[in-house]
Amino acid sequence: MSEAPARVYGARARMALMVPSVNTVAETEFWRLAPEGLTVHTSRMPFYADRHEKPFDEMESHLPRVIDEVNSALPDVIAYGCTASSAKGNPADYEELLSAKIGKPTVTAAGALVAALNAFGAKRIALVTPYPQAINDKERVFFAANGIEVVEDESIIVDDSQMQFKNMNRVPVALLIERASALGRRDDVDMVVLSCCDMPTLEAIPAIEAAIGKPVTSSTQALFWRAARTAGISEAIPGRGRLLAEN
Repeated sequence: MSEAPARVYGARARMALMVPSVNTVAETEFWRLAPEGLTVHTSRMPFYADRHEKPFDEMESHLPRVIDEVNSALPDVIAYGCTASSAKGNPADYEELLSAKIGKPTVTAAGALVAALNAFGAKRIALVTPYPQAINDKERVFFAANGIEVVEDESIIVDDSQMQFKNMNRVPVALLIERASALGRRDDVDMVVLSCCDMPTLEAIPAIEAAIGKPVTSSTQALFWRAARTAGISEAIPGRGRLLAEN
């Protein structure tokens, strides 16, 4: 029997990305980070905060369909691109549950953030988000349960629709750099976390690191890093922050 022909694209790996339907950032930043031979294939989870009292629960109710769709692309690894919904309990437990349902190695945004912090030995963080305060409070509990103290958190709200989890992408990079740098300069902060896969962070991360002399990570950066490493792609990616350059 002849061997199957090599892939034209995705010769090294295919990475599948599942995101809330309102997300316009993660897929774009994944493609900007992807080295030659890695392809990214996205499925969207319906997310309508203006229609449902518990939009994250409603979104996750669609996972069987989304999983079926994403698996049809025959990916090598799955990246679950929603921090707020994956920030619960021990992230390894949720990742194991998803991996079992999907039948492929699956990593989550919240789990990737914990892994990134552990890579630097960071125990005290400054948390910057585009979320309503209730989600920041939820993430404080999540990080604390995983041995990480949120020393200070800040929500950058520039559009009222962010209170309904829309338009997180409108947070200006310059403002993100300014506010995250101010928090990151605290002596009791080991590392800065920019939480939300729908907030642009690729330009902000190296600028904040240069300003504070400490590592910085974001949901999208950490998720890509962990998914790529899970797929066996380990080379450094310069200019996108210390996590991708050093780990």
